[in-house]
Amino acid sequence: MTESIQRTLVATAVFALLGLTGCADTPKKATGPAPEQSPPPSVAMQFPSVPIPKGIELDRGKTFIYESGSGDIKVGRLVFSVWNKTEDVVDYFRTEMVQNGWTPLQIVEHDTRIMLYQRKGQVCTVSVTPSHLGKTHIEIQIGPK
Repeated sequence: MTESIQRTLVATAVFALLGLTGCADTPKKATGPAPEQSPPPSVAMQFPSVPIPKGIELDRGKTFIYESGSGDIKVGRLVFSVWNKTEDVVDYFRTEMVQNGWTPLQIVEHDTRIMLYQRKGQVCTVSVTPSHLGKTHIEIQIGPK
C-alpha cells in the first residue's frame, strides 16, 4: 500500500471516529461585531495556516489532533463556538482562508455552511452552524490530501 493511500486511510478513520462524539454548550452573552484574527488557543496553533477568529471558545471535548510519531501525518478536528453572527463567521473564513494560501474547492450552503479548501498537500473543511441560542459553532477538520 502506498504512503499516500495510508495517509488517506488514517485521516479518514480519524475523522470518522471524531464524528461519533458530542456534548452541549452553555450559552454566554453576545460580544458583537464580525470576528477578527487573534492568538488562537494552543491546540489550534498546531495548524498555523488555518485562521482562527477572535473571541472563540475551544470545545476541548470535541477537539482532537493526531500526529504520527515521525510527524509525517497530522490530522485534526478543532471545534469552537463564538457569539458572532453566522454570516460574519462565514465571511471571515472565506476571506482569511484564501489570504492564508488556501484554495477553495467547494462550498455548500444550507443551515450549516461547509467550505472545503486545499493547500500544499492538505485539505481543510470548515463547517459553520448557527445554534438556536445565538452562538455560532465552528468545526475545522484538517489533514493530508
